Amino acid sequence: MSAPGGWDLFWMLTRTEFRLRDQGTAAGFLWTLLHPLFIFLILYVLFTRWMAPLIPDFAAYLLIGIVQWNFFSSGTSAGLSSLRRKAGLIASYAFPRVFVVLSSVCAVLLSHLLEWAVALAALAAMGVRPTAFWLCLPLLIGLELALVTGLSAVLALLAVDVRDLDRVWSIFLYGFFFLTPVFYAAEVVSAPAWQLVALNPLTVIITATRAALLGGTCRPPAGAWLLAAACAALGAAALACFGRLSRGVAEKL
Repeated sequence: MSAPGGWDLFWMLTRTEFRLRDQGTAAGFLWTLLHPLFIFLILYVLFTRWMAPLIPDFAAYLLIGIVQWNFFSSGTSAGLSSLRRKAGLIASYAFPRVFVVLSSVCAVLLSHLLEWAVALAALAAMGVRPTAFWLCLPLLIGLELALVTGLSAVLALLAVDVRDLDRVWSIFLYGFFFLTPVFYAAEVVSAPAWQLVALNPLTVIITATRAALLGGTCRPPAGAWLLAAACAALGAAALACFGRLSRGVAEKL
C-alpha cells in the first residue's frame, strides 16, 4: 500500500507529532514550557550566588543554555523512539522511513522555535538589548538541528534492535548535561576537565549563541567551523544512508 503523497505525509506526521506534544493550543504549549522554566528556576536559585560574580547577566546566560540543551535532549529522545512509535504506520504503508525520524525532530524544532520566541522576549525584559548579531541565531539553530537530526537517525535505527536504548540514552543525557556548560563557566572547571567539556559539540554551539546574543559578536570559538562541518556531514551521511539501513525495519518492529 502506498502512502498518501510523499511530502504531504511528512507534514501530516509533523503536525501529528506536534499536537501529541500537547501543543495544539496555547495552553498546551505553556504546559510544555513549564519543564525548561522549572529547570531554569532550580538552577538559578542554587547557583546564582556562586556564578553571578563570575558571569555577567547570569540569568540570561543560564536561559540560553537551558533552551539549547532542551532541544538537544528532547529532539534526540523523540527521534530515538520515532520508528517504534510509528510501527503500525510503517507496517501499513510504503514511504521513505526517514520521514518518521524527520517529522519527530521537526515537531520538537517547532516547539524549540516557540521557546526561543519566549526566551528572546525574556532576554529583552532582562535588559539585553537586541543587536544585529542576533541574526546569527538561525544559523546556530540550524547547526544544532543538523547535529540532532544526524544523531536521531542513528539512534532510531539502533533502537529497533536494542529495545532498552531509550533507557541507556536517558542515562547518557543525564551525564552529558554536566559535560555541557549550561549553568557554569570555564573559570570554575579545572583545565583538564574543561578540555573534555570543550570536545562537546553543544559547548561550541551554546558558547557561540551566548556570544551573539549577549556579547555582541558573531566570532565563532576555536574549532567552530570544524564542528559545523562535522555536524553537517553527520546529518547528511545519516540521512543518505538511512534508506538502505532501514530495510527490514517493518519486520523487526
